Amino acid sequence: MAHCFPTCGCSDLEGITNSDLDRFTDRIENVLNDENGRKLFMNFMITSKLNSGKKCLNLWVECDKVINSPAADSNESEIYKEFLCEVENLIDEAEKIQDLDFAIMEKLTITLDTEDKKEIITILKLLKNEISKAMRKEYSLFRRHFVKRKY
Repeated sequence: MAHCFPTCGCSDLEGITNSDLDRFTDRIENVLNDENGRKLFMNFMITSKLNSGKKCLNLWVECDKVINSPAADSNESEIYKEFLCEVENLIDEAEKIQDLDFAIMEKLTITLDTEDKKEIITILKLLKNEISKAMRKEYSLFRRHFVKRKY
């Protein structure tokens, strides 16, 4: 990228193979489900000043952490309360992102009141998918940048 800073990470693909780059430019899910891919995507957004995308990616990561946290599987009341608090924090952050589907946010809020852990996790997975969709523009720019770079 012409306006990259040397330390941004876009020009430094250390640890990222051509095969990784091919995968990352195939589908956004390939980038999001790989730690190195997420770092590269975040560095690209920082360098390109894509602030909305950075917020989305941070929310996606936090959502993934909550879904996969030990608290999500625990039946201990204190740990479960912590899980519910983390979900409330996700809702607060998600409400700041305009491109997310309001219906999913409303459903998550309602489900949180029921404290049905399985349903909360299901809706958090829908939220992650919605966040991925919200990053389409940023991913398109990312993809274009790295596809050019491969050739």
